[in-house]
Parts: sequence; structure tokens; C-alpha cells
Amino acid sequence: MRVLSLVTQKGGTGKSALAVSIAVAAEQAGEKVCILDLDPQGTSASWYETRSAETPAVLDHNQAGQIPETVARLRAAGFTLVVIDTPGIDSHATRGAMREADLALVPVRPSEADVKATMPTVRALEAIGRPYALVINQAPTNKQARLTNAVSIRLSTSGEVVPVPIAARIDHQYAYALGQGVHEYAPEGKAAAEIGELWAWSRKRMEATSGTAEKKRRA
Repeated sequence: MRVLSLVTQKGGTGKSALAVSIAVAAEQAGEKVCILDLDPQGTSASWYETRSAETPAVLDHNQAGQIPETVARLRAAGFTLVVIDTPGIDSHATRGAMREADLALVPVRPSEADVKATMPTVRALEAIGRPYALVINQAPTNKQARLTNAVSIRLSTSGEVVPVPIAARIDHQYAYALGQGVHEYAPEGKAAAEIGELWAWSRKRMEATSGTAEKKRRA
């Protein structure tokens, strides 16, 4: 089983929308998925309450308990992927999600202020030796692609950047409102294509690093 944590010590970066759509994309690719919603605001848990399908499973912050024990329980139950949606603050829950991660995705919007706000998260991940990558989220559309490219270059000096920026597309809002992932709402849409690429990249990255991550987690 692998753990994919979405972490950043800043609110409003779109972590929850990414978490639920990645989880749906992974499930459609054959994974047995559980989302841990550690944020007291419960954005992912609220999405699940709206959802008609019973999977992927979602545990809210009251059900999650101690992260290592919960991850172990989900592994024993046969889950193959846990997606952790963290609060946008530096908290005990956020640090726990970082430590358990085979890969931590750090969402960042394409602005200088948001780039600067990611640095405490990056430093925390590096301090505990967790694999991570920065993912540009809520990016402008093609007419302003140069801005996204500039931010990607700026971020690359701080760490690895996922080569798939996620654009600010209305499909994400509609899918969330219906309790769906973008792959369910508009399977042929650009948002679904981008999330699919993000999941494929993340899966490949976790496959490459999961052995090292497990050794460091046990250390």
C-alpha cells in the first residue's frame, strides 16, 4: 500500500479538489482507495456525503485517529492507496501525514506570494526526508501559459516540480458539487486529462521511491 499526502501550510490551494479527483482517477485505474480528511473543515468528507457511489472510502478527521495506526489498519484491510488531505496549517496532523507519505504533493498556485508560502512546507519535508514534489494548481489557461512557465522555473529552484500543471477549470467545481471526480463528471475533458496525468506521474514516482520511503519511515 502507498500513501499520497497533499500538504501545504497555506489554505486555498485546492488540496481537497485534487485529493478527491486523484482518488477517483486512481480507483478507476484499479486501486482500492481511502481518503483521510484530516482538515476539521471537512471538505473531502463533505464531498463524500454528496456522493452517490460508496467508494473511494473517506474517513474524516474524527475517524482518522492516530495516522500510523490508521494507515496500518487500512493496509490490513486491503487498501492499496491512501490519499491524505491535510489542513492548510502546520499541525500535528499535517506532520503525521508528511511522515507517512510515500510521496507528498505540495499544491501551489501560480503567484509569487503562494510560491513563498510553500517554503515552510518544503523545509519541513526535507528535514524529515520525505519524497515530495510541487504541483502547480489553479493555473491560468493557455492564454497566460507564460505565467505558469515562469512559476515552474521559480519553483524548480526549491524542489521537484510535477510536469503537469493543473488548470483552473470549471469541471473541478461542478464535479465537487455533484460528489464526483472530474473523471466521472467529464471523462473526456481537459481537467480529467490533467488529473489522469498527475496520478500517472505520482504513481510512477511512488513506485520509484516507496522502498526508500519505507526505510526512512522505520528509522
